[in-house]
Amino acid sequence: MKKLGFILASISLFLVGCTSASKETSESSATAVKSSIRQTSSAEKSSTQKSASSESNTSSTTSKLSESNPSSISSGTVDTSLSSSTADTSFSQSSQSVDPLAGYSDLQIEYARVWLAVKGNTFKDASGDFELHVIHYPAGTPIDPYDAGSVGYPKDVVMLTGKYGYQGILVYSSNHDGTITSYPVPSHWQIPADQASDPAFIKKTTQEIIDHASVVAIPTGKPNDVKQLIDVTVIDN
Repeated sequence: MKKLGFILASISLFLVGCTSASKETSESSATAVKSSIRQTSSAEKSSTQKSASSESNTSSTTSKLSESNPSSISSGTVDTSLSSSTADTSFSQSSQSVDPLAGYSDLQIEYARVWLAVKGNTFKDASGDFELHVIHYPAGTPIDPYDAGSVGYPKDVVMLTGKYGYQGILVYSSNHDGTITSYPVPSHWQIPADQASDPAFIKKTTQEIIDHASVVAIPTGKPNDVKQLIDVTVIDN
């Protein structure tokens, strides 16, 4: 009986010791797991902080580079702008280089433009047999130079004629504002002899020419036609 009690007591002590050891082992394992979790969390936190710090440094560096180099704009934009500027300059230079009226005087251009404005481009119908003759008359010059009693021009005038009488005649004075005053002077004075010898009749006839003068606007277009006329212009005086 005493032996049985001793055996039971020994078994109880053994079980208590196992339970205590198991508990200590469990607590030790739990402590190890918690420690591992803390280390992992700490490592992840450290990694996150380093990553954030790296991104912050990269952003800061990029910002500083942009601020320290304000001219560092898109090369494509610069190239496009430069190309556009170069193209505009080239076009402008090209336009100037092909101006057909470059090198001609203002008066040469005026004579041709006046003829085109009033007579048109019928000079081309002459098949090359056309000349634009220019004659200058001072104010007071008789409108009818052949008969007595003629009224004189009120201003200095320019007479433009073709190579032949049938190609036309034009007498005008410049108003220096893009217009002319055109006088309807006939290409031939076909006056009967009895009237041609009458100064009163001649005065009346030539005065009507002044009274019927008209103001004509002179366009500035058709540079090639203007050049063609300038090339066949003959200044008679």
